[in-house]
Amino acid sequence: MDLSSSPSKRSRVTFDLDVEVVSPDDEDDLDPALIREEVWRAIKRHLNGEDEAYNRVKTIFSKDPRADNAPSTAKVRVHLQAVYANVSSLDKRCDDLVSAVLFGEWVGRDEAYFLLYTKFVALLAAAQGGYLGRIVFALVELLGLERSRRLPGCRVVRRPLIHQRVMRTIQDIVEKVPVASSTLAQVIQRKLSFDFEKPEERITYVKNFILLIGFVPELKSEVLAMITSELVKLDVAVQADLDDEDDELGEELLEDVSSSQTLVGQTSQLSLGAEKLVEEDDDGSTTEESDPEDDKNVLPDVLRRRKLRDSVCQVDAVMDLLFQYYDELMVSSLEVRESTIAQLIAHFENIILPTYRSRHSQFLIFHFAQTSPVTVDRFVTSCIQILNDKTLPPVLRQSSAAYLAGFVGRGAHVSPTVVKDCFTMLCDDLNDLRIEMEPYCVGPDLKRYSTFYATMQAVMYIFCFRWRDLASASSDMEEDDSGDEDEPEHFHFSDPIRDTLTSAIHSKLNPLRVCTPGIVQQFAKIAHQLGFMYVFSKIEANKHVRLTASRTAIADLAINQPERDLSWLGENGVMEGYFPYDPYHLPVSRHWVEDDYLEWRGIPEPNEDESDSDDVEDDDVMADDLNEYEETATEDNVE
Repeated sequence: MDLSSSPSKRSRVTFDLDVEVVSPDDEDDLDPALIREEVWRAIKRHLNGEDEAYNRVKTIFSKDPRADNAPSTAKVRVHLQAVYANVSSLDKRCDDLVSAVLFGEWVGRDEAYFLLYTKFVALLAAAQGGYLGRIVFALVELLGLERSRRLPGCRVVRRPLIHQRVMRTIQDIVEKVPVASSTLAQVIQRKLSFDFEKPEERITYVKNFILLIGFVPELKSEVLAMITSELVKLDVAVQADLDDEDDELGEELLEDVSSSQTLVGQTSQLSLGAEKLVEEDDDGSTTEESDPEDDKNVLPDVLRRRKLRDSVCQVDAVMDLLFQYYDELMVSSLEVRESTIAQLIAHFENIILPTYRSRHSQFLIFHFAQTSPVTVDRFVTSCIQILNDKTLPPVLRQSSAAYLAGFVGRGAHVSPTVVKDCFTMLCDDLNDLRIEMEPYCVGPDLKRYSTFYATMQAVMYIFCFRWRDLASASSDMEEDDSGDEDEPEHFHFSDPIRDTLTSAIHSKLNPLRVCTPGIVQQFAKIAHQLGFMYVFSKIEANKHVRLTASRTAIADLAINQPERDLSWLGENGVMEGYFPYDPYHLPVSRHWVEDDYLEWRGIPEPNEDESDSDDVEDDDVMADDLNEYEETATEDNVE
């Protein structure tokens, strides 16, 4: 008997690539092994030029899950398991299938699908490195204004959970593919540089990039530096636009921003708590919707002011986010606090200080540097080191003098001892510079002696704001119970201070002719009221002193980068005033610095009624006076 021909003998089972394997219609009976074989065959056929089955697999992932006859999450999950099993075959010829999986709906499906997707993209990134950039890009895109997902057969997935799932996926990829952190940093940088249509888009991305640091801690320094850099750019652009507005229009704009802060209040909260994952409703927009077609019918001035208002909102919200983030770090361990203040000082030195007219971002270091006497000393020391470093460009050193004067003059938690020490140090530097430069000086020259004038301006600024701390009180004041503690006769200044400033003012360098007119006038007024010195006659005589009317050459200062601070170069040989810690008016984030800020307090005139509200108003009046002096100075300079 021929056993080979016996009907009871079964033949060996073989698969034919030309035979199509069809999965059952009943999704409850999906066979993972059968689907895996189907997907494997589809990929192999595709590589041989046959795309019919391959396209059907793509459709499983790309079809909108809300559409009629869309595959269920269970069916999509089984197919993703099959694709996962064939990752080694997904080279660049399967680019479109990979894209269908990456950009298809996954974040709104159930937990089982989410976990499988996370495993898939991590394995894909490790096995097929060419897809890494696309994977990271697809994930980062989902950290924006995503709406809640309400898919058939799945629980509602709201925005906070969407963002958390994305961050967990990114964390898994970076742990398995270390090089992914570099790619992630590049994608974050590009996204931060993007010109967003809605303010809340930028704010949401920034918030999530800050939260992402907790999942990818190795990128902490880099991500915070990128956020700070983009904040400074936006801050400078906003300030330039506000300078072009009338004062009244600028005030109206800030009031408009203050009245529309639902956006900032809801978006700038650093929280991924469990209660937020369930309760937050994100289907509505928090700001006014603007149709591009409608914008065509809006007057250019109205449209420009609307965009400016949105930009101010963004600066305010990002500042609030950074304040929140750093505040949590500053109440942590000693090691974390020291690392945090070091990072803030590094951002100040490398990003804020060299930038032309930053307006608000410097208040981060202003606030956190005042958290303890140690941090005050660290920031002051940093400014002094830059000011005294002769290898640095003069513009950078002069800007450091302005920040030092602003911090010491305006910082409410800067102790009188630090004020006196800094003032004495600046006076000593001023005297040394005068002795060094005066023998070769034939007249005031901002270009040649810029460091001397910057130091003199810093001295006058600190004197105007902190003369109470610099003076010694008379013995009569201790016995006087009248409450008139600001009476000029109660205060006396040391002879070395008077001698240093007198020598500088009457030297050939003639700083009162070159320093910002507003500061000069305020110094002259207060010094006269205190009986410290009388310089109005020198100011009057300076009206007849002719100065060089050319702007300092950029090339001569080796600062031809456009982002460098050019505010000290001056017009007509006179320093342009830059006061980095002028009053802070952003409505949402302002509360962080209110207790750190020393408001302007002049010397009360006879019979003047003082009040706290007057102090705040006088602070703005002083700023207005400084601007007015700057605007009118040009006519005097050309005489």
